[in-house]
Amino acid sequence: MKPLFPDVFVNGEKIPSAAIAAEAQNHKAPADKPGLAWHAAARALVVRKLLLQEVLRKGLEAAPKSLGPDRAETEEEALIRAYLDTNLQPEMVTDDQVKAAVERFANNPDVTENNMRDQLEKIEWTRAANVLVNRLVDQAQITGTDMHAAKAA
Repeated sequence: MKPLFPDVFVNGEKIPSAAIAAEAQNHKAPADKPGLAWHAAARALVVRKLLLQEVLRKGLEAAPKSLGPDRAETEEEALIRAYLDTNLQPEMVTDDQVKAAVERFANNPDVTENNMRDQLEKIEWTRAANVLVNRLVDQAQITGTDMHAAKAA
């Protein structure tokens, strides 16, 4: 019998369905649609696996940073941070872009150049991250989940 949620393989490396089920607890989904949480969890773990595979391929090293009292990055988190620090290349938001955006929302007193710059920078970082992830996904051999369907979910 075929399992409801199979193991996922990323370039031949297995992500057990049990690990995906555990991760699914961190993803919101309607109670009557647990598959949405499973697909979101599978996507998250596939992206993590792809990033770690890239870290190994490039031979990167990184020491975990302190995140506060009694908290520190894991070794994997440090390696992923090092990879993203060198490979995530967002476009810089220009003053003209900020001014144009502020003008579009001129009737909203809560819109300032500072908070609009922050929003535009967040959008650009998200865009750059999506480009990077999509490139890694497109170059990978992934079985057990449809990364494009998972993205939409």
